[in-house]
Amino acid sequence: MNRRVSWGEALLVTLACWMVSCLGYAVFAALDEPGLAVAPLLGMGLVQWFWTRHRVWPAAVAAAFAGVVVLFGAVDLLRPDLGRYVGDALATGLGATAALGVFTLMCRIRTRAGDRNH
Repeated sequence: MNRRVSWGEALLVTLACWMVSCLGYAVFAALDEPGLAVAPLLGMGLVQWFWTRHRVWPAAVAAAFAGVVVLFGAVDLLRPDLGRYVGDALATGLGATAALGVFTLMCRIRTRAGDRNH
């Protein structure tokens, strides 16, 4: 379970996050439902992926922090110019990308350091 995250797997999960984010907000825009958010659903999916495949807690904490910071920072920057739906979709995708990048890097560094200790 604590195995190294490959760049291919990280890319595949990142692409899935972008698809869920963009499609989810497109549906909400079509239904004109501004109160619904895709980010919690996406977060639950990432937690499920983490729990079943890569339980590296320090990497998960750092990834969650990075993802939240990027998400809320991007929302503040993008919403005024792009509107709620497009701004939120892009911010959610950017937050997930940041979280997955940090998680993958930390898992790879931690695994490499662990390999040297054995």
